Amino acid sequence: MFNKLKRVLLESGYKVILTSNVSRSNKKGSARGIKGYIVPDDLKIYINKNIGVNDRVVTLVHELLHEIYPVWAENKVNQSAKRIFQTLTVPQLGFLQFFIMVPAEIRAMLKSNNLSSVC
Repeated sequence: MFNKLKRVLLESGYKVILTSNVSRSNKKGSARGIKGYIVPDDLKIYINKNIGVNDRVVTLVHELLHEIYPVWAENKVNQSAKRIFQTLTVPQLGFLQFFIMVPAEIRAMLKSNNLSSVC
């Protein structure tokens, strides 16, 4: 499943946007706070940057599953995203984290692992 997620991220043209203002109107017209959402017509995935890094990864997986399986019910997408997250290898997790971390978080992670952000 990771390979499908990776292919969609790299080949579909989707741009992942981290934002602190993630809300959409529901069918009744009222806004509700959410962790993220996908806009297929604009090729954009919005992720709430105020939630934890692991939650952002789960949210990214969740939104990509909506793209891959558009007929799946929300409950199935939620369960599948959590299950996929739990089975990610360290390199797979790192790949997905690249898309949902802000530069300061990346620098802090590199520093905590005694790595340089300069090639």
